[in-house]
Amino acid sequence: MSQGARVHIADIDFPAFYSSVFGGSTEASTKFYEAVAPSGVYSDAKIILHQTARMVWLADKVEDVALGRPAFQILFYLTAAELVAKIVAKYEGEAESKKHVQKFFSEICESSQKERLEKAFRTVGGSFVTLEEAINYLYRIRCDVVHRGQYYMFSLPPTMTDIPLLSGSGNNNLIAEITLPELRQIILQGAVLAAKQVAGI
Repeated sequence: MSQGARVHIADIDFPAFYSSVFGGSTEASTKFYEAVAPSGVYSDAKIILHQTARMVWLADKVEDVALGRPAFQILFYLTAAELVAKIVAKYEGEAESKKHVQKFFSEICESSQKERLEKAFRTVGGSFVTLEEAINYLYRIRCDVVHRGQYYMFSLPPTMTDIPLLSGSGNNNLIAEITLPELRQIILQGAVLAAKQVAGI
């Protein structure tokens, strides 16, 4: 996650921000962005792309002030996942956060992303948790931050060359086999899939 030059949240270059989903091609990302979120048009697809980028951008900035505390980033990632799923579902209420986070990962994300999440955490005994368990685990981390102010009981390895770290949330201890950049990429990919869905392309 490149820190780059200091940029204001209002000045995010959205096509460039999503270029990693398009193999690093800003040209392909720009073409997609212009198709689903044309200039001057207010649409659900544009809200999905903009709000997800803002949440992920904020999560990127957390590294400046809370290095090694990935629970903060996960809070922003899951906020983005929730809002995307609620827009896709045309949900107008103010509850059901967990339900919509689950929908994002299990219904909006594609099979390769779900398969990665199924290998994201394993028990101390060595078996991987299910997709549903992985999603629920990430949601508990989000709740630990929001409801209890606990941002220090969870960790993820910076890269997979590092030894997987024991990650705790409440009374549940798992070994993380996914990196923060990988989780970030799943959120961006899911947002692109959702934007395509609501734009009908």
